[in-house]
Parts: sequence; structure tokens; C-alpha cells
Amino acid sequence: MRKKITLLTVFLVMFPLVNLLAQQTVITGKVQSSDGMPLPGVNVIVQGTNNGTVTDLDGLYSIEVDQGKVLVFSSIGFKTQQVQINNREVIDVVLEMDLQSLDEVVVTALGISREKKSLGYATQEVDGEDLTVANEQNVIGALSGRIAGVQVTGSSGASMGGTQKIKIRGVNSIGGGDQPLIVVDGTPISNANFAGSDGADYGNLGQDVNPADIESVNVLKGPAASALYGIRGQYGVIMITTKKGKDRGMVVQLHSAFSVESAYNFMPLQNQYGGGSSQEFRTLPNGDPYVDIAVDESWGPRMDGTLVRQVFSFYPQDPTYGQLTPFVPHPDNIKDYYETAYTFNNGVSVSGKGENTSFRLSLNDTHIEGVEPNTYLDRNNLTVHAGADITSKLNVATNFTYATNRAQRPKQGSEYGANYLV
Repeated sequence: MRKKITLLTVFLVMFPLVNLLAQQTVITGKVQSSDGMPLPGVNVIVQGTNNGTVTDLDGLYSIEVDQGKVLVFSSIGFKTQQVQINNREVIDVVLEMDLQSLDEVVVTALGISREKKSLGYATQEVDGEDLTVANEQNVIGALSGRIAGVQVTGSSGASMGGTQKIKIRGVNSIGGGDQPLIVVDGTPISNANFAGSDGADYGNLGQDVNPADIESVNVLKGPAASALYGIRGQYGVIMITTKKGKDRGMVVQLHSAFSVESAYNFMPLQNQYGGGSSQEFRTLPNGDPYVDIAVDESWGPRMDGTLVRQVFSFYPQDPTYGQLTPFVPHPDNIKDYYETAYTFNNGVSVSGKGENTSFRLSLNDTHIEGVEPNTYLDRNNLTVHAGADITSKLNVATNFTYATNRAQRPKQGSEYGANYLV
């Protein structure tokens, strides 16, 4: 009886092992491309495990796997494919090419697309979708912090169509004309300011490019990058490629954005002494003391409530014209001067693509109220692109852009520029 029990135990232990071995099988097959060429070096992995192999020079593979599992085939430049075993012992796979996973392609001078690794100079690309995340309405300002070695500076009215300047790799010139050349769909435009350093800020042409219409921005750095543009590209080139019709049929897209901003982080100021360079008030011919604003210092008389003629009392339009008022501090006068600004942006685009033609039409409306009182921007953009493939090697395309800007921007520059509000 004892011997029978021992034999029965051994049989019960071996039965699950035999059953487990029976579930494993060797899968063989061949992996090739869509044109029938064998693909060596393809990774063949059992999904969810570390069990895997690679194909040989003839695209052949062999792997031991449990039935019911899934094989994952992957290779650089091809789309990953998952295949259920389904009790098969031979599984042949055809992998499709994945163009998006190939070498990065960038747009160079004259709009020519080349592989990034083949270039002999530095370049960096920013996707158009990244430019609209912060609702920045000036494409130059939207590049700030997104391109290595690029400095972006703006005037006080930069967010309202004012001047935005960009420097690549800190290149400077004595005359200040160190702006890179901007090329939109192969058309060079100037980013020079239309005013002096202490005059009205009329902005520059970079403000007329609608960020929502941009497909990508490539910054070409160094003289070699801009050789085809000659002296105009000596400070670098910013290549802007706008969106085109891509999808079959017709696609309508609507977008709307609203943002609010306010002034903050004010510098701490003393509130004991007023403007001037003397502790004594100057007086008018009639003996009235007045606040001296002819100097820039701030160690004048103490603001202790003394009755004086203040600057606004010399304007006939002011209710206190000709009157003496207490000379007291106003600790929040600068903070109270600024207002809450907002930006409202709406746009619509219609695009489509046929067998040999493509088009895209976009319309954008932007309204901005600035943090400084009585400053604003109303901008409208209309962009049209149409293209047709005449032959396999000949393409005809046209781009049309119309922009209007109606704005009243803050002053810029020195005290002379402070007289301008345009």
C-alpha cells in the first residue's frame, strides 16, 4: 500500500509539468518589407516578457513561446506590429514603413527640405503647435525660451503689435541692426523697427504673422546657414513655414482663446520724501510753495501734509487748478495706475486636399486691451494657400497674406519717447 501511494504522488507531480511543456511551441517565420525585401535586425519580442530574438540577414527568426501569447515586431523606420499566435507555428510578417520615425527633416534656405544630419551648420526647429500654448500674439515673442542661444527682447508695447527683437547667439552690431532675416514660405521680410529708439513704436513686420497659421519655425544659425541670402542673412535666418491643406476632403477648424494679465512684482519705494534735490520747497512769485519736478532725484521735502501746489494744480482742466493740497505719500499710486489686461483671439480655417491639389484659407481676429490705460490692439489676418501638382516633378503654389493692425501702444525709449502714445 505504501508503494502505491509513492507512485501515485510521482504521477500527480509530473502531470502538470508534462501539460506545461505541451503548451510551449517554437514559432518560425520571415519578416519582410512591403516591397518583398527581407528585413534583418527586426526585434521579435513576446509581449509583456523579456523573451525575444532578432531576425537574421534573410529576415528569418525562431522563438519559443507559449500558445495564446502575442508577438511584437519592431524596427527603426517601420511601424510596430503585434501578431496573435492563434496556435500557429509559422508566422510571416510584412512591416510598413513609418516615415515619421525616420531622420529628422528640416527646412533650409529657399524652403528646401533636407535631413538634419546632413547639414553642415546648426539649426533648431519649433513646432507650430508649441507657439500657441501661451496665447502669445507675436511670433517672435513666442520663440522666447524655445530656441537655444536665442535672445528675445520686446518694447513695452510688444504684446500689442509693438517691436519684438531677436538675437541669435548674442550677435551684436554697433548700429543696432543685428536682426536676423525672417523668411515666410520662401519670401524674405525685414524685422527692422519703423521708429527710432526714443520715438513712437510702430512695431515691425514680424507682428503681422499669425502664430496660428504656422506649421513650423526653423532657426538657421551661423553664416553657412544663410549663405544663399547673402549679407541680409549675416545675423541668422528664421524660416517660417505656414500650414497647408493635408487631409483628403474638406476640414473646418475653429479656435478661440482668452487670457488675462496684470502688472505685479513692483519695486519697493520709499514714501517719506518727495521729488527734488532739496529739503525746502521752491516758491512761486506769490509765495505759494510747489513740488519741484525739474529734477530726477527723490530726496526733496518730506511728505508730511504741508499744503503745496502740486503738478496737477497747474492744469486748468483739473478740479484743483490753482489750489494748495496736502503733500502726502501715495504708496499704491503706481500699482493703481495699471489695469487688468486681456487678450481675446478667435480664428477659423478651412483646408482640403484633392488628388493633385490642396488649399487652406484662414481668418483670425485678435483684440487686446493692455495693462496701461488707453492701450489696445485690433488685428485681423487673412491667409490663403493654394497648390497644384502639374506633374510628378512640377508643383505650382501661391500664398497670400493680408494683415491689418489698429493699435494704440505704450511709449518706448527715453523721456523723449514718453511723449508718444501710438
